[in-house]
Amino acid sequence: MGLMEGISSDIDIKAELDAIVSRIGTLEDKVAELTRRIERIDRLQREKQEILKTVRKELKNLFPAGS
Repeated sequence: MGLMEGISSDIDIKAELDAIVSRIGTLEDKVAELTRRIERIDRLQREKQEILKTVRKELKNLFPAGS
């Protein structure tokens, strides 16, 4: 009987470890996706900043100070 309980306990531990490993894999996938989204947002923000710089420069050329 003791041997059966030991085997059952080992099976339970393995199942728990498998579940933990699976959850870690899922979390890694979600972190990777989040990283891609943040990088995309960062790239879009830089592009918008460049557009704003261009617009400011064009506006200054249209309305020079002191005119």
